[in-house]
Amino acid sequence: MNNDELDQAYTGMAQALSRVGEAQAPLLLSILSLSLLARLSNAKEAAALLAQAEAACLANGPVANYPAATPASPT
Repeated sequence: MNNDELDQAYTGMAQALSRVGEAQAPLLLSILSLSLLARLSNAKEAAALLAQAEAACLANGPVANYPAATPASPT
């Protein structure tokens, strides 16, 4: 996903959170998170992402610390 696509996805998520409201936001995020975790190729990737998210929350700092996309290898 490139930066424009990531921005579109983030905007869509923010709009969905607004539509469901503050009370239902944790449920939406939980459902989304589980759906996305299920698409990962292995448990190690899931554990790394969970640890990254937890550390970002506990640090009270910037939370947009996702890794940059890796360019595809030439074929």
